[in-house]
Amino acid sequence: MHAFAQVEAVYEKFGAEEPFYAVLTYDQYKRDQLDPEQFFGTGEKLIDERMQALAARQLTVDRTRALDFGCGVGRLTNALARHFDEVVGVDVSSTMIRQANDLRRQENCSFVVNKRQDLSIFPEGHFSFVYSDITIQHIPTPAAENYIRDFLRLLTPGGLALFLVPDGPQHVPGSPAARWDRFYREQFRPFYKRIRGKHAVQIHRLAQHRVAQLIAESSGQLLAVEPHPQWSQKSKRYKPLYYWATKGGSATGVRRASAPHSHS
Repeated sequence: MHAFAQVEAVYEKFGAEEPFYAVLTYDQYKRDQLDPEQFFGTGEKLIDERMQALAARQLTVDRTRALDFGCGVGRLTNALARHFDEVVGVDVSSTMIRQANDLRRQENCSFVVNKRQDLSIFPEGHFSFVYSDITIQHIPTPAAENYIRDFLRLLTPGGLALFLVPDGPQHVPGSPAARWDRFYREQFRPFYKRIRGKHAVQIHRLAQHRVAQLIAESSGQLLAVEPHPQWSQKSKRYKPLYYWATKGGSATGVRRASAPHSHS
């Protein structure tokens, strides 16, 4: 089975069996222990922090329409809907999207299944804000690179994309190191998890230089790169990184402002 098809199959199974645990892999989010208010509350806290980070950088973004890529059951989609006029959550898993629709908490958010290895289901310039957290890491290349390119394509002029990608070494395509890394991440590690009775989730990385290159190739401007707060003080060489990028050669729509806008 192709690596991307394996990802799809894993999350269809996750969505049917443990949709909340698939998002936050702590025992308290398994169905038999779940507190839905606590689960969705973690999303509100995270998005509030992201909006505060925008304000701290003295940036503001048009709040017309946002995309939550890899939305799962809508934890962050609903949270984003407290700050934007309209939010669309998209996910590869139809079982996740079914759960998201059943659990929808905000009237101004909707959910879409996308089985493609890109975001061509959406027109260019459709969103003023694109957000993705703990999703790209589960997607193999070239699909992961396609999605990053489309984050920029989908932005309105001056819109903002904020997404998380684990950093890693940049291997020469086709080299022994590249082939081993692909085998390990697409086959060996998922197999090892499967024989231990766990969901065979893949974990992938993209070198920081490569992500920056993808943004530039997509008419984007990289505004900032910062480590995930939980990893910022750790000594590991490669860490999950948040990328802040805007559309076009200048941040015309990502404006300086004194305070954030809110629909809470």
